[in-house]
Amino acid sequence: MWDAVLARFEKQAPASVMARLALERAMPAAWIDEVFETHRQRQYPRERLFSTVVELMSLVSLGLRPSLHAAARQMDHLPVSLAA
Repeated sequence: MWDAVLARFEKQAPASVMARLALERAMPAAWIDEVFETHRQRQYPRERLFSTVVELMSLVSLGLRPSLHAAARQMDHLPVSLAA
């Protein structure tokens, strides 16, 4: 996900390499899933991890994909069907 976000930065500013390193390490998927597991009440993870939802929502909210469906279709490692 961050590759698409950072590709825009790399073309515009020389400091993008540092931005890329910061963004890639700011919110690792394992940490997001750990926070979800710690604070969930009735929610449960199956195959679709909370970090996957965060990644998809980030792509849409940053304007890199027009919709969640479009973001999910282009994701290489979506662990569930698009209908899910």
